[in-house]
Amino acid sequence: MVRFSSSIRRATACLLVVALGATSGIAAAQNLGGRIEAKSLGDRVVIRVLLQTEAFEKETHIVVDYAAPEAFAMPRAVLGSLTFGDGEKTLKVIADGFRLEVPQESITLESGGFIAEFTARHANALGNIDVSAVLGWPVLRAFALTLDLGEDELQLEPAGEIDAQQAEGTATVVVRGVRTVDNHVHVPVSYGDGGTATMTFSTAGYHTYLNQDSASRLDRPAGDIDGISFGVPPVLGLSGMVALFPQPFDERPPGLDGEWLLRSGLGLWSAYRVQINPSAGYLALTPQVDSNYSQADAAFYAAAAADDVDALVAYTERWPEDRNVEEAAGRMFSIGVETDLPDKAQMKAVDIGLSVTPESRKTHYVSNFAFPLFNSERKDERSDLIIALCEEALAYVGRSDRPSLRQNIQLMLGDRYLHVGEAHQAWKTFLSAAFYGDPRLDGVVRHELGRAYEALGRHRRAYSSYQRAAAELTPAPPTMKESAREGLKRLRPLLDPDDPLLKEESPGD
Repeated sequence: MVRFSSSIRRATACLLVVALGATSGIAAAQNLGGRIEAKSLGDRVVIRVLLQTEAFEKETHIVVDYAAPEAFAMPRAVLGSLTFGDGEKTLKVIADGFRLEVPQESITLESGGFIAEFTARHANALGNIDVSAVLGWPVLRAFALTLDLGEDELQLEPAGEIDAQQAEGTATVVVRGVRTVDNHVHVPVSYGDGGTATMTFSTAGYHTYLNQDSASRLDRPAGDIDGISFGVPPVLGLSGMVALFPQPFDERPPGLDGEWLLRSGLGLWSAYRVQINPSAGYLALTPQVDSNYSQADAAFYAAAAADDVDALVAYTERWPEDRNVEEAAGRMFSIGVETDLPDKAQMKAVDIGLSVTPESRKTHYVSNFAFPLFNSERKDERSDLIIALCEEALAYVGRSDRPSLRQNIQLMLGDRYLHVGEAHQAWKTFLSAAFYGDPRLDGVVRHELGRAYEALGRHRRAYSSYQRAAAELTPAPPTMKESAREGLKRLRPLLDPDDPLLKEESPGD
């Protein structure tokens, strides 16, 4: 379990507040920063803090993400409860020996749902204390960041108070020439016989990625490139510290000098005590281990870079509990969809991923394969696979930490049953969805039940379901309401003219 200091509240008055303006001209953070306990969890750097205003207080965790574009992104549930006192303009982020103040205007709504998913996945390690924010580059750019994951320590110092010469007194090497381009920090690296390039600095994710175009040009498609070093000229070897993951890079940002060779991850930085200060143009490194190189990483990276399903399977069989097994299973599945592998092979990939997934997350894990496929243009041709995925996901829903997924999975499953002509199975599935459902989806469920009843030839039941779906006060998407009205038109001639269902309707219906 991750453990943090328990005396957070004693820090509320421990530091002098000073203003620090971000280089963009917007004050992204105020204060001295300080030293705080930090952990690498789920390939992210996590700190435990107290969030505080005059009208709000919450003990929580935040993720420190050097490459995140938002200053302080929060999920809707937390942001909606965040309130400020009269005239108060900043949110205080506090722990023993650590303090930041984030301006109210710099706090934004998180997009994508990462924080909720991260909290659920790591609830036990977090001591069931949630994650409430991602602290990003617009705040961090005002500081020199020191990260020592071997000692579980993170430190922020005002960028203007420390320079490369001072860093040389405590670090093994100092890499100069660090630059900020397009709000990303790039570190100079050397490789081969005089080749120069850059590496993007990041504290999010485990892998250190190698530009796949560069790997191909150097005839090293598996990423096994020797002779890469920090600095130009080289000051410290990088090759052999971690395996490198060849992947396509985006187009090189304008203004970036030299070749864009690498994007770093925590697998690399956990081997060092790191201090980075882009404002002063340096990265200071003190190696903490001889190497973090992993044969399992190398095998996975080579197989994934080659889109080789057999090699990915071989990797998972040799290292069945490795950190990358879940990702390897996802790669297998994606390759299988693109290359039309049989459903049996696809479900084998899912089973491999399930083998390293906690019981409480299995429904969510499998649904992450089903939903994208259902929403793709290929859903009709892969209906049998979607059915298999939905049935697998529902097998674990009774123990899921996301039981609300049940109804959406059932709606997807019933739709596919109808598509393959299994109307009775569709009816049973939609009926179950009606019992376990969210009232906000009542119109959707009624519409789908109408489809199932219509397919079974049970016209009165179908008509009644469509009626309810089309009703003005029943929540349903506009397209579904229109579909329900069309269903009523189809079925009306099939009912007895004296049927009470017809008599309930107004003349204009």
